[in-house]
Amino acid sequence: MEKRLKKNDSENNYKYYILQIGRKYTYVGFSGLHKPTCVFTTPNFFLYNENFHNSIDDDKKIYDIIKSVSKKEKVQDVSNGEISSLRDCAEGYAGGSKREMNLPEDSSIRNRKDNEGNMEQSDNFSSLGNRGNNSNTKCNKNETNLIYHYEYKFNQDVNLWNKFFEEFIFHIFDNLAKTNNKAKKVIVVLNMFIPTIIKYALCKSLIENHEYASISYVNDLISPLFLCNCNTCVVIDLGYLNCRLLPIINGLPLYHHYTYINNGGFYINKEIKKLLKEQYVRRSVCKGEASCSADACMKDDAVFINEHKREDNHMTYTRIEKLEEGEKKETNIPENLLNYYYNLYPLNEILMVIDNIPDNDIEYMKIKYFYLKNEKTKLHSNKFVLYEFRNYEIIIEPHTRWKACEILFTKDYEQNINSLFSSILHKLNIMNYSVFHNILLVGGCSNIKGILSKIAESFFQALSVKKNAFKKDFENKVNFIFPKIAPNLRQFIGASICSNLENLPDYTEEHIHNNVLYNHLNEDVYLTFKR
Repeated sequence: MEKRLKKNDSENNYKYYILQIGRKYTYVGFSGLHKPTCVFTTPNFFLYNENFHNSIDDDKKIYDIIKSVSKKEKVQDVSNGEISSLRDCAEGYAGGSKREMNLPEDSSIRNRKDNEGNMEQSDNFSSLGNRGNNSNTKCNKNETNLIYHYEYKFNQDVNLWNKFFEEFIFHIFDNLAKTNNKAKKVIVVLNMFIPTIIKYALCKSLIENHEYASISYVNDLISPLFLCNCNTCVVIDLGYLNCRLLPIINGLPLYHHYTYINNGGFYINKEIKKLLKEQYVRRSVCKGEASCSADACMKDDAVFINEHKREDNHMTYTRIEKLEEGEKKETNIPENLLNYYYNLYPLNEILMVIDNIPDNDIEYMKIKYFYLKNEKTKLHSNKFVLYEFRNYEIIIEPHTRWKACEILFTKDYEQNINSLFSSILHKLNIMNYSVFHNILLVGGCSNIKGILSKIAESFFQALSVKKNAFKKDFENKVNFIFPKIAPNLRQFIGASICSNLENLPDYTEEHIHNNVLYNHLNEDVYLTFKR
C-alpha cells in the first residue's frame, strides 16, 4: 500500500507540502505519500524545564536558567571528533547539514550536576547521524532573547519567533526547493495547544518568507482519524514531552475535555540513564557481598546478549552464556562473567560514559531492549543485555529493562497515565462515554513493547472507580484501533490524506494583514496551557 517516489515519477503529481514540527522530530513530505521525505531533529527549546516552574518566584534564578539555554556553547562530539555549536535560539540554525539538524545539549540540566553528584548528572543530546560543520556565530546576550525560551509562555515576542522560524523553515525546505516540484501550499500539522503566538509565527513565516501562495493547518490529534474508518474515538498521543488525550465525537473535537500530562519519551530516557547508573553504583557498594552475587541477580533462564555494531550499522548478537532449561545454578561461570563486566571499568568512568550517551542512542536502546512488564500476558524477560557504545560494553539488567518505562505510569504529582485517565473520566458526562468505544494511540512511545496491554490495564482500572456510571459490559465494547502505519507517523500520514479534502481552509497573506489567521488560530482552541 505504501506509495514511494520512483525514478520515473514526477514530484509535480504531489500538490502540497506536509510539515509537522514535533517535540522530538520534524517531518516534511508531499501530500499523497505515505512516508515523510525528510526527517529533522527539532531544536530543544521545546524541552519542558521543571526547574523553571519550580523557581517561578525567584526572578534571578529564572533568568539564570534561561540564559543557560540561550547562551552559545561548544559541545564535543566524542563519536566523530567534530565540534557542534549551540547557538542562541533567536539566531536560528542557518548552517550545518541540509538533511539533519543538531539537537543542542540541555545546558540547564547540565549546570545542576555540581549539586546533584554523579547520579544526577546532565543529559547530553546529539544529532541523528554524521553532521556537517556548523559555522560559529556570535551570541547576542541581551535579555530580550531570554523570553524566546519556550517556557516563557505568557511573555512571547512574535518578532523573535518570526526570526527563528524564518531560519528554521529555510533550513527545512532548502532541499525541497531545488526539486522540480511547484507546490505552492503547505499543510501544517499543528499541536493546537501550544501558545497561539508560536502557531501564528510559524504560519506567518511560511506565507510571507517562502513564497507559498497559501497554507492550511490540521490539528495533529484529529489527522490520525483519516487513517481509520471512524469519527468517534479517543486519540491518545504518547509523545516525547507530553502525553495528550482528546475525545472526538462525530468528527467534532471536545477541546474543553482536552487533557495532558508532562510525561513521555524524554522522561523515560532520563530514567534509563538513572537506572543504568544505579545498577553500577549498587554493584560497587556491595561488591564482594553474597547478597549481590550473580546468583541473586540472575534467574534460571538468564542470558547475556552481546551487541556488536558493524561498519554497515547493522547489529549482530552473540549469546555468551546460557543456563540450560532446568539446570541448577551450581556453576560459577555466570557469576564470574557478570562480575567481569561489572568490574571492567572504573565506576566514575562508566558513570560518565552513561551520562554521555546521546538521546538518539537511548531512543534506539529503548525501542530495542526496553518494554513494559505484564505478568498476565507473560511479557517479561530475565535476560541481561550487553550494549556496546563507543567501545564500552554496558550491562542492562533485566530489572532495568522494564522498570524505566514504568515512569509513564508512576511519575509523581499526578503526571502519569493513570492520572490522565482518571482526569478525563471525571470530565466527561454519561452521554459521552461512548467515545471510549474506540481508542487510537499515536506518538513515539506507542512503539514501546507492552504499551497496549499496560494502557488497557490502566484504563480499566480507572473505569473500576467509575463502576456505577458504566454498564457491566462496557469493557467488552472498548476497541483499540490499529492503522497499518507506525504510531509515530500516524499524525503526519493522516494529514497527508486530509490534504485532499476540498473544504480545507486556505490562509494567504491577506488573512495575515486583516488578523483572520491569528483569530482563527486563537479561537480553535480556547483551552491553552491552563492547569
